[in-house]
Amino acid sequence: LSYRWLLNEFPVFIPLDKRRFVSQTNGNLYIANVEASDKGNYSCFVSSPSITKSVFSKFIPLIPQTDRAKVYPADIKVKFKDTYALLGQNVTLECFALGK
Repeated sequence: LSYRWLLNEFPVFIPLDKRRFVSQTNGNLYIANVEASDKGNYSCFVSSPSITKSVFSKFIPLIPQTDRAKVYPADIKVKFKDTYALLGQNVTLECFALGK
């Protein structure tokens, strides 16, 4: 499966950059340091090249809050399952930290 996210309407796909990342493991969209420009309605677009089928999720609204008083301590969440690789093979692990 391949995961992409769109903002407000098709085909406005979210460009991936240093602030935005889409996990190809679970399809989650991660946004670091949300900005006012991130406001909108998001939909996940899932496609499968092997069966040439695609589906969209329902739109999910994102409304950034301007209250900067809430500061979160660093909180690293790691849930790795056992991962095996052959010698010389690449392995990709995802780790996300919440905090500023």
